[in-house]
Amino acid sequence: MRKDALARLLSTLLPDAVRQDLFEPSLQDLYEESARTGRGTVFASIGLFLECWRLAPSEVFAMFTHDVRHALRLLVREPGFTVAAILTLALGVGANVTVFALVNAALLRPLPYPDADRLLVLEHRDRRTGITKPFIAIGDFVDLRARQRSFESLAAFGTGPSTVFTGEEPFDIFVLQATPDLLGLLRTPASLGRALTADDARERAAPVVMLGYEVWRQRFGADASVIGRSIKVDTLMRQVVGVAAPGFRFPANARTDAIVPMAVPPEAPSERKSGWTFAVGRLAPDSSADRARDELTTISRQMEREHPDQNDGSEYFAVTVRDAVMGETGRALVLLLAAVGLVMLIACVNVATLLVARAVGRRQETAVRIALGAARWRLVAQWLTESLVLAAVAGSVGILFARWAIPVLVRMVPVSTGLPELARIGIDRVVLAFTVGLMGLTTLVFGLAPALSIRAHHAADALVSPGRVTSATSARRASSALVVIETALAIVLLTGAGLVLRSFSRLLAVDPGFRMDRVLTIDISLPSDRYSEEPSRTAFYARVFEGLRQLAGVEAAGGAIVMPLTGNNWTGPFDRADRPVPAGQRPPDVGWQAATGGYFSTLQIPLRAGRLFNPGDRPGGPAVVIISDAVRERFFAGEDPIGHKVRTGSGEAEIVGVVGNIRRAALTDQPRADMYFPIEQGAPPGMTLVIRTADDPLRSVAAIRTLLRGIEPQIAVRDIQTLDAIARESVQILRLALWLLGVFACAALALAAVGIYGVMSHSVRQRTREIGMRVALGASASNIVWLVMREGVVVAGLGAALGLAAGIGTARSLDALLYGTSPSDPLTLASAVVVLFAVALLACYIPARRAIRLDPVTALAAQ
Repeated sequence: MRKDALARLLSTLLPDAVRQDLFEPSLQDLYEESARTGRGTVFASIGLFLECWRLAPSEVFAMFTHDVRHALRLLVREPGFTVAAILTLALGVGANVTVFALVNAALLRPLPYPDADRLLVLEHRDRRTGITKPFIAIGDFVDLRARQRSFESLAAFGTGPSTVFTGEEPFDIFVLQATPDLLGLLRTPASLGRALTADDARERAAPVVMLGYEVWRQRFGADASVIGRSIKVDTLMRQVVGVAAPGFRFPANARTDAIVPMAVPPEAPSERKSGWTFAVGRLAPDSSADRARDELTTISRQMEREHPDQNDGSEYFAVTVRDAVMGETGRALVLLLAAVGLVMLIACVNVATLLVARAVGRRQETAVRIALGAARWRLVAQWLTESLVLAAVAGSVGILFARWAIPVLVRMVPVSTGLPELARIGIDRVVLAFTVGLMGLTTLVFGLAPALSIRAHHAADALVSPGRVTSATSARRASSALVVIETALAIVLLTGAGLVLRSFSRLLAVDPGFRMDRVLTIDISLPSDRYSEEPSRTAFYARVFEGLRQLAGVEAAGGAIVMPLTGNNWTGPFDRADRPVPAGQRPPDVGWQAATGGYFSTLQIPLRAGRLFNPGDRPGGPAVVIISDAVRERFFAGEDPIGHKVRTGSGEAEIVGVVGNIRRAALTDQPRADMYFPIEQGAPPGMTLVIRTADDPLRSVAAIRTLLRGIEPQIAVRDIQTLDAIARESVQILRLALWLLGVFACAALALAAVGIYGVMSHSVRQRTREIGMRVALGASASNIVWLVMREGVVVAGLGAALGLAAGIGTARSLDALLYGTSPSDPLTLASAVVVLFAVALLACYIPARRAIRLDPVTALAAQ
């Protein structure tokens, strides 16, 4: 019995001609041989089946081409169904391909370094405050490099803007300052000349520079004789020793126009955190990332025990180069890909619903084919082929949509995401492979639904009574089940979009502690050869601020080392002089900033007590400091802090003022304790100017440039933008997530509404006779409307219940994007359900209105 059942099963999976002409005669011979020899036939039957498939490619191909032609004829014959199905799938495919192209460029495309997966970037975490920084203290770097055994080598680096002064117009470049072993660590040799060497970083070594390949081509005409020539970078003459490889950039999301050597002290300085550096390492051949992280933890604990006054709570760890570049952006992109995947699934379910409804219309055709002996597998193959043709056409349209949408999405991606090489994002081989795979998956998802509805006894019913068949009821139930899935997925997306919208609205309502409107920011850098002494820099800034105050339209001007909302987490130790931290203990960290007195008035940070910095705070005078409200509350509870002194690395500074708290790193950052030191007492070679104007600050740019160039012709002026623009950039990734999730949620809601409408319309058509009888027996219009809408409400209710359960679980993955909002926020969940039910009721009401207009006589005569 078992071998006969297996043979019957295998025979149904073969083309008719192959089964009759090859498989069945060979199987009979196999049975006769088994009777003579006593050998089993199970494995022989399977082998025979595989051999028949191998010998019948022409038959299979002919069957496939026949089904393709049949599918194309059906699509042409049913234009309404064809347009609806293709547009639904094309939008889903296009959205998925668009987002996947971004994910591919950010997370899947190999980084431009050999064995990039073995490169790790070192970062610092303060366990006491929870603050993580992407750089490490210079003293700790020296000890880490000497003690570690998990890396082949560790290299330090930093990046920043500079200016090249040639015989022509000066031009700005982005410089990578690195220890000479960096290029070797990255496995990136020079394309011309030589790379940096250890001798280049020694004390009193001749200044040298490597040019980036693109700068060498664009600015020096790809002239090989540039090697050995000296060029002026900022104020220092450097000899060009080499040209980097084409396309080289490090980090991967930054320009590398030039590379200069960085010197690292051979021994850790006594002030271990007197400087900070970025660091990258390549894993040793016998090491792993987990082993390296464990070793970094061990060394961190050792340095804590050895230097508790500076390293208490300091912990170093390592992340991959890609994670260092992408940060939280990578996680956000994966979430967006998952969201757009749900839209694709809803589109597939919607098309499956259309196909099930069409299958009911073709039940007579199916019944005749089954009655004539068509195998079930043959009908399934035909359905899948029709689905494949539909998916191929929709996929082609979807790719065209993606080619238009990708540039739009790229323009929306903020620069702050750190996404490398945005210009190269497009439809490449990986994206095409993803599209093909997506098409194959969608073919199975929506193609099997009508195929699985084929039943032999339904076919017999269709032949006996074409007007009333049980398959119509089962098809309606299948369609309802599919719509339940649609509504559940729509609730998940509505919940996610609602949570992000709620977070975004709360974030926009946050008071940052300062005014951002009508404020211009300008980064400036002084030529060090002309301003090597601090008095000359102090005099320059005095002339600048005096000139700015006299410009028409300028209300206030100041300067600072770093700008708020740019992710800055600079900190410094806070130690009261009258209550010093016990010897051997590390003082608590607070925020650190250097600013002018005009910085506070320009940003309108309120003065709570004391005074701001003034011209009397000069170099050589008493050191002063301003603290924020949070410092006063934390360290001077119940006291007046004015006049108290704070210990600094070089002595003590007197507290002369208290200002309001601000959100310094980002709008999502809680106001932290901050200390402000006066630029007036230590003028740096560069700063960021902040200028408040009476109207649009960008109108004052030309006049400000003229003023600065008039005072110093060789001053470097960069990054001119408004503080409003900085604030918008700081929340741009959340804005992008909101926009995309909102679009996806609206698409899901529309598709769910179409699905509910289709099921209800189909239900009204199938129940025409029942509705006519109810009307004839005296049912009111409201009764008929409720009869129709009840089914839709039940479908929407089931979908909402399933969607809420799934939505609460998946919303937890949005934690990184949420601000002040719980993943299970009841108002958001309730709003999603209300919106869904409103759309569902509207989708049900239209066919319900059609039902009450039915003429009873016509309805009873139907079917």
